[in-house]
Amino acid sequence: MADSTVEPVRWALASQISEILGWFETRESVQWSEVCCRRHGLPTDMAGDVHSESWVKVRLSLSRRIEAFPHLHDQVSAHRYAARSMQRTSIDISRTARRIESRTHVMDDQHIDPKVLKQMRLVDDSVTLDRWRRAVINHARHDVNCSGCPSDVVFAAALKLLAMLQIGDQGSISDLMYEALQEVDDDFPNEKSDAARQRKSRCTRCVLNLLRDAAESAGVL
Repeated sequence: MADSTVEPVRWALASQISEILGWFETRESVQWSEVCCRRHGLPTDMAGDVHSESWVKVRLSLSRRIEAFPHLHDQVSAHRYAARSMQRTSIDISRTARRIESRTHVMDDQHIDPKVLKQMRLVDDSVTLDRWRRAVINHARHDVNCSGCPSDVVFAAALKLLAMLQIGDQGSISDLMYEALQEVDDDFPNEKSDAARQRKSRCTRCVLNLLRDAAESAGVL
């Protein structure tokens, strides 16, 4: 007698939905949200956002479902469905974050005097560089007035940025400013949060204004 294939018992849609949404209440789902963040370049403190947004999307999608899933017939397949949905959510959030960061870079570039950055990269002799640094120090004693951070932070970040560009760092001005501010200011956030971006945007204007004024007074520009 020939072997017969045993068909899996098909779940009703209500059972499928219950098992899918139930996965979001497990410790496994929390751990998976953290894994998704690491895989797709998101800070780990966004795991909660990934988890909750995924749950909302899945719940909304399932509420519109009329027919049962044909290939979802046990707990394992239900949990895989939920996990894949969470991974797609993390990818969407990561893409959105990159688009926002890209727009932020464009906005930052509007604050930049191209002559200043060009000159920073061209100056390669120690005499001119020392003259520019002395001018920065002189201006910092009198002219620094930044609403975004303390004056000594603007001063230190200006010198740090000048040094970074002088050694040939070709990163974007936005990334260089993040690095400079994180190094000179212990209170500057490590993650690129909204607060960090706003703070960096304000300080960028002050730092570049200081560098431009110092360069002009020193005859560098």
